[in-house]
Amino acid sequence: MKRPLVATLILLASLLVPLTASAAAIRAYIADFTVSSADSGELKGTLQRLFASRLSGDGMVTVDTPAEADVIVSGSYTMLGKMFSLDAFAKAASGKQVAAAYEQGESLDALIPAVGKLSAKLKGEIVAKYQQSATPPVSREDKPVSPEIVRREATPGWTSQRIAGVHSALASWGGKEFLVAGENGLKLYRQDAKLVQLAEAPIPDRVKVLGIDAVGPDRDGKVLAFVTILDREAPASRVYAVENDKLKLVADNIPYMFRTVAPYGGAKQLYVQQMGRSDDFYGDVLEASFVDGKLKLGSAIKMPRFANIYNFNMFRDSTGKSYLTAFSESGYLIVYSDGGEELWRSSDKFGGSETYFQRRDSENERATGSPFRTRFIDQRITVTDKGEILVPQNGGFFVLGNVRSYSKYSMVSFAWNGSTLEELWRSKPTQNYLADFAYTPATRELVLLEVTQKSGLGGSGGSMVRVLRAE
Repeated sequence: MKRPLVATLILLASLLVPLTASAAAIRAYIADFTVSSADSGELKGTLQRLFASRLSGDGMVTVDTPAEADVIVSGSYTMLGKMFSLDAFAKAASGKQVAAAYEQGESLDALIPAVGKLSAKLKGEIVAKYQQSATPPVSREDKPVSPEIVRREATPGWTSQRIAGVHSALASWGGKEFLVAGENGLKLYRQDAKLVQLAEAPIPDRVKVLGIDAVGPDRDGKVLAFVTILDREAPASRVYAVENDKLKLVADNIPYMFRTVAPYGGAKQLYVQQMGRSDDFYGDVLEASFVDGKLKLGSAIKMPRFANIYNFNMFRDSTGKSYLTAFSESGYLIVYSDGGEELWRSSDKFGGSETYFQRRDSENERATGSPFRTRFIDQRITVTDKGEILVPQNGGFFVLGNVRSYSKYSMVSFAWNGSTLEELWRSKPTQNYLADFAYTPATRELVLLEVTQKSGLGGSGGSMVRVLRAE
């Protein structure tokens, strides 16, 4: 297959990937296709994306891992002279086959229509077996958002000037100062009529910043900034002191990942977690503090399935009962009991991040075709003192597995009613990707780090900071 046609298939797939699905939808994982063609490397991923785009919707949704799937779809593409045969089948998680279909064609021009016909056949069989007595639910894409829920901003808030470069992380501590991280290091800013840069701390090229968190200020006005850094394939995190408009490195090469969370809408608490040789998130999440230049570890919080240091928070209901909420690997918001039982899962995907790290994965190289596995850093989940749960919802023209490009977002507020999270409000959609955000309880403000232009599109990209009221 010629490369221009492969590129066209990829583009068509990217334009058709839906972003939302129903809670009752059948969850399908699209495995790699077996391809007997000279361009097998590119065509495998292209067929996977095309099938994902056409199977999603009307009672089905694609997920990123087999562990989350109800059915696993796989298939093959075989060239016989000028003819091709496209075969696909679906198996339940138990291994039992639930559907099978095939299509043939006489030229490459017939490949895309064949994918559409084959997907329709396969989808019809799957849905018929899983939803024989149920009417396929309507997804959010098919119904407009209630005008009472979409918040109309009384004022547009504060927006900064354009910051050169793509920035991925932000930390705020309640004042007018905040830190942002980009490819070239950390920058300390103050919010004024425009952003004023106060200090900068370079980061070596070989390392990658995964997140920034801050604790303080203390009685002396000092703020500690905890920067999670991955050096090659292991954490080598740093702690900076923010004092007198300067950044001072006070500790480095710390083998932990950091995150600050305000559980139950209370005081901000520093947490840490290790990274294992084979596990991206190893062991329990631990409470921590930084005293006299040293990291001290405290009580452990056992994480339920899918939860890790980056994607969890805790809240209580009106009776004082405790719950933990986290994102699944595919971006669904989950509520767990204090015993780790899943109680509720959202129908739509929330969060969404382009920040990731890669680690060697030779055990699965034959199956994935890559010596590395990719792990994305989840967005924060914030709980307010009123019990609201604040999460972002990034969307975009292409979001599938490890290929992500978000281009719009909203902030969404939820409240727990005892059995489900009900949406209270959402901010007006903004035509940028939200890289990170922080919440200031004293002023009930959201500090939002947006990417306004991706790198590689005629330059090094651009970012900005926006401040909005969270009510």
